[in-house]
Amino acid sequence: MPKDKASGPNENPNSVRVGKRLVIIREELGRLQGEHNWSQAQVAQRTGLTQNIIHRMENGKGGQIENWLKVMALYEKEGYNLNWILTENNGLVSKLQLQDATQDAGASIRAELLKRLDQYAEAHNREMAELRGILMHGKLNW
Repeated sequence: MPKDKASGPNENPNSVRVGKRLVIIREELGRLQGEHNWSQAQVAQRTGLTQNIIHRMENGKGGQIENWLKVMALYEKEGYNLNWILTENNGLVSKLQLQDATQDAGASIRAELLKRLDQYAEAHNREMAELRGILMHGKLNW
């Protein structure tokens, strides 16, 4: 298998690829729940590992299989699909777990979906009130 151009002489291209995906997930969770909740230090604390181990994994420097499993178990618990993390060509693989995503996905993902639904409902209600006013008063404010 050819070496990944981004990897150094001692880096496995699979570790580099998976490490980049772990960063994507951690940063995505950070955007949803707050950066302080998903720093490398917080992931280390949640998994019982050190920040240095998380840093090495995310940068494709390898590590013990037990450590990889701990990090992936954490992200799976948050609703992410391990196949998306591990599959070489994951373009056709869902990043989120597919089994009833609205119930089984992590709390952060559900919270974001509910927030978006509330925003859409508010916008819909404003639009409906404006249309109702137009019909009742015959005034166009366009």
